[in-house]
Amino acid sequence: MINTKELWKKRYSQYTTEIRRYLRYMLNDHLLIALIFFTGGAAYYYNRWLEDLPQNVPYSFIIAIVLAFFLTRGSVQTLLKEPDLVFLLPVEKRLDDYFQKSFVWSAIFQGYILLLLFAVIAPLYLSATNQSFAHLSMIFVIVLMSKLWNLLMTWNLQYSHDVLSKVTDRIIRFFVNLALCYFLFTTASIFYTIAMIVIMLFLLTYFYKDRKQKGLKWDVLIELESKRMLTFYRLANLFTDVPKLKERVKKRKWLNWLIALSPYSQEKTFNYLYLRTFIRSSDYFGMYIRLTIIGGIALYFLPMDYGKIFIGLLFLYLTGYQLITLWRHHHLKVWLDLYPITIIKRTKSFLQLLSTILFIQVLLFCLFILFSGQFIFALYLLIFGTIFTYLFVHFYVKARLKKIG
Repeated sequence: MINTKELWKKRYSQYTTEIRRYLRYMLNDHLLIALIFFTGGAAYYYNRWLEDLPQNVPYSFIIAIVLAFFLTRGSVQTLLKEPDLVFLLPVEKRLDDYFQKSFVWSAIFQGYILLLLFAVIAPLYLSATNQSFAHLSMIFVIVLMSKLWNLLMTWNLQYSHDVLSKVTDRIIRFFVNLALCYFLFTTASIFYTIAMIVIMLFLLTYFYKDRKQKGLKWDVLIELESKRMLTFYRLANLFTDVPKLKERVKKRKWLNWLIALSPYSQEKTFNYLYLRTFIRSSDYFGMYIRLTIIGGIALYFLPMDYGKIFIGLLFLYLTGYQLITLWRHHHLKVWLDLYPITIIKRTKSFLQLLSTILFIQVLLFCLFILFSGQFIFALYLLIFGTIFTYLFVHFYVKARLKKIG
């Protein structure tokens, strides 16, 4: 007999134990020192930028967009597992207490992330508007309530079987969040804020009534939990073996022309394998594109002059560091040992691919800076980015490959 009252406590204990087990390996490495260094550098340049704040930038709109993305994203973390389709589905009506605790825990965690986000936004907002900290605190409370509303809305949509409804819901919530945050940060009339709150309450009531005659989509909830853990396991795999790491493959036929660029020869066997893996497996390519776009937008919009070089090198490091996982992507496949390729040649293939990927990112970052009209800083980033790529790949990564095996 399943004890639904104690189920959440047991699942939460298992989850935190699993996370702590891998965090021991992750935070004991050099990563913690690197994060402290980069955080300090980013804070320094952020403070310098605030001292000479341009007046023609729509800060309120930018802050509203950032908050709208954060508020719209995220869902209730239920900690469900695949066997629950068999063992918990029959007792779904007795799991109200379990899902309530899931909601409270998710709200607390995401509220904490929102607080950190406000800690970054606060200096910009206070410098640009000369508002008081008490006023910003009131805005935080309203935005926090908006985050709770978003979590409730996403939970109500877990009862829907219509994919179009979920897409429409995300779009509508994004614009509602954007409007609410914009009105709050521009100190618009309070009636605009009240109108947005009324719309939010109406939507919440409508979807709550709509879900009453439906059941939860357990397969979707379990898939969401699987994706969350997959993201964490991929990060942990940089530091230690993760037996639970599952591979996800996407064909991406539109990128097959890149494979044709790899020379066809026995010596280049692992060039082909690593390139194919980068494009198709575990979202390496998606991660690369996201970091490139985010870094490029930062380089284009932030008027930091020499700080652009720091930002470019930071995103190069983040990209290269996460791509080290690619080296161990096939390490559990014994048949690779049958290839008549020495470990030296295999290492050379990996380092060549990583160097090429990072150098292409350097060129893309330089293009973003050129589009902003700063030729000299694009040239600086090209020089320092190329030097950084060479040193990072042929010294740091090469030494780390020997360490992780």
